[in-house]
Amino acid sequence: MTPGWMDARPGACIRLARGPHSAVVAPAAGGRILRLSSDTPSGRREWVVPIEAEGWPADAWPKGGIFPLAPFSNRIRDGVLHWRGRSLRLERYPGQAHALHGHAQAGCWRLRDVGDDHVAMRYDHPPGAAGWPWAWRLDQDVRLSDAGLEVRLVLANRSGEPMPAGLGLHPYFTAARARLEASVLWEHEEELASRPRPNTASAWERGTGTWTAFLAGWNGTCRLDWDEGPGLRIDADLDHAVLHAPQGRYLCVEPVSHVCDAFNLAAAGAEGTGLRVLDPGGTLRARIAFSWLPDGLRKGNFPAVP
Repeated sequence: MTPGWMDARPGACIRLARGPHSAVVAPAAGGRILRLSSDTPSGRREWVVPIEAEGWPADAWPKGGIFPLAPFSNRIRDGVLHWRGRSLRLERYPGQAHALHGHAQAGCWRLRDVGDDHVAMRYDHPPGAAGWPWAWRLDQDVRLSDAGLEVRLVLANRSGEPMPAGLGLHPYFTAARARLEASVLWEHEEELASRPRPNTASAWERGTGTWTAFLAGWNGTCRLDWDEGPGLRIDADLDHAVLHAPQGRYLCVEPVSHVCDAFNLAAAGAEGTGLRVLDPGGTLRARIAFSWLPDGLRKGNFPAVP
């Protein structure tokens, strides 16, 4: 599958608005939300790192906005998927040791419905593309409201045999810190999950270093705060989350359905990976809502990342 060119020129984008809130969506650039912002009493708040580029290769995306993850989240070790006695070699992006972030964010999406405050899109993945032997479809509905932003995802197996499956969202928040409850922290080496252990941390500072956390047993709620001004609440019907902060440039809090490299971990006998298997015609659904909070917490309320 030769990576295409992602088109994020103004004429190719959908602009959504609801009161003081706005979003910019680029169907032809991986179904991305390029920008999510609000006019607040303390000024304009960019909730995620805005993407200003008007185009880029699909395998070299700007680190910003929000994009969908499907049919898997995060990484598959060495780009090799071990599945029911087979070893399937997946395409990897140049310079990447592992298959990364699925295929939905590298595709061109078709518009299904557009309104002043909502857009519905669809991505169809043909069998064999990028080494993935199954055909699948992802529907993504993005909607602004007075309360916040809601994203709904529906992943469907359109092939004739069962397919391993996962999905999620990958936001690049400008937030300074996050608070969430999760019972499991997966240890990792070189950003690949290895084994689970009990988690005791609930507060995570973006800080200035680089760190990653793979969490499971998440209750689906997270509070994001900035050093001042309003905050943001995440509510997701998913029980895994990936947190990532590279040198303090941004803070990713990714609601996902499975841990990193879940399919291979499950094949090796690991439990609690979040692996889902979709029968032909089966679907996997997710709802992720971002709600505005009028008051943010201050830095002093949060301990350092463990």
